[in-house]
Amino acid sequence: MTFFREVESRMERFSDSLWRLFARGAEEPVEVLEVLRRECEAKAVIVARGRTVVPNAFELELPSESYARLAGQAGPVGERLASEVRRHAAERRFSFAGPVAVRLCPPRAGQEPPRYRVHSSITPRP
Repeated sequence: MTFFREVESRMERFSDSLWRLFARGAEEPVEVLEVLRRECEAKAVIVARGRTVVPNAFELELPSESYARLAGQAGPVGERLASEVRRHAAERRFSFAGPVAVRLCPPRAGQEPPRYRVHSSITPRP
C-alpha cells in the first residue's frame, strides 16, 4: 500500500506543478482539463443511435514561456491529459474515431496565446 500512496503523492505534486505552469500569473490555476472536456462536448457528432463521436486529437498551444518549461515533459503531460479525456468520454459514453492524443505545442508565429489555446479534431484511426 505504501508504494501506491507514494505514486499517488507524486502524481498530485506533478499535477499541481503543471497547473501552476498553465496559470501564468492567474490567481486560480487554469482548468485545462475542463477546457478539454468542453471541447469534447462542443464538437460531439452523433453518428448513430447511441454512438456519439468526439474529438480525439488535441493540440494545446502554450505561451512561449510555459512551453519552454514543459517541453521536456511534453510526452508524459500529454499522455496524462489524454487519459483524463478518455475517462471523461467513458463517463459520457462517447467514442473516438482513433486513438486519443494531446500534444503540447509552442505558439504559432505571431499568435502568442495569453494562457493557452486548444485546437481539436476528429482524426480516424490510421
